[in-house]
Amino acid sequence: MWFFRRRRRKKLLAEPMPAVWRRTLQEHMVHFRMLGPQQREKLENKARIFVAETHWEGCGGLELNDRMRILIAANACLLVLENDATLFESVSSVLVYPAGVVVPEHHQGNGIVSGSTPILGQARFNGPIILSWSDSIYASQHIGTRNVVLHEFAHALDMLNGTVNGTPPMRKGLHARWVEVCQSEYEDFRVRLDHGAPGVIDPYAATNPGEFFAVVTEHFFEQPHVLHDHHPALWEMFAEYYGYSFGGG
Repeated sequence: MWFFRRRRRKKLLAEPMPAVWRRTLQEHMVHFRMLGPQQREKLENKARIFVAETHWEGCGGLELNDRMRILIAANACLLVLENDATLFESVSSVLVYPAGVVVPEHHQGNGIVSGSTPILGQARFNGPIILSWSDSIYASQHIGTRNVVLHEFAHALDMLNGTVNGTPPMRKGLHARWVEVCQSEYEDFRVRLDHGAPGVIDPYAATNPGEFFAVVTEHFFEQPHVLHDHHPALWEMFAEYYGYSFGGG
């Protein structure tokens, strides 16, 4: 299977990238402009593969086009730019809505039924990633904001080991230090919240370890200097896991 996948990808990348795709990244993706030439090329290639191998669907009346696909894919592939372990093969599809999505009622167990909830995105085990296009494009164009694409695809990384626990698959040498540092930071963060002193990390990160990982991933890419200055040990773990950073040191 890997042989045929590699051959298919090699054939795909042998063709030049459409000029309008590269122009879309240059004009509408802040992080793309911050990369060096070699990293830009690597990101382009990974994004092109992801676009080609994933089922995409515009929902809620949205007419999804290739410029939207490559922009979402490139933002997602920032997470795996220096990591060849996955290209989100476990993501069955990407469903894109014009704006926020209202999730219908569903059973949570113990007889509890949650009401309809508006969301900007959602990641499901071995299923689709759901995204709001208006929030995706805004985050791509403005650094320092929440980034729904980074958030939901961070969940996809976390899900690779079959659980959502804030610890995605990683090499053994990093795993033990990751668990120690991130668990300590998560517990300290929740204590600060209880005392009314949340600090620089979005309070939503206290929901559970999985959300902590996704939210801190957003901070790592969107506000690296802030995360480094206030949580240097946490910043160092994420820099080592992702294999690069946009600043902080």
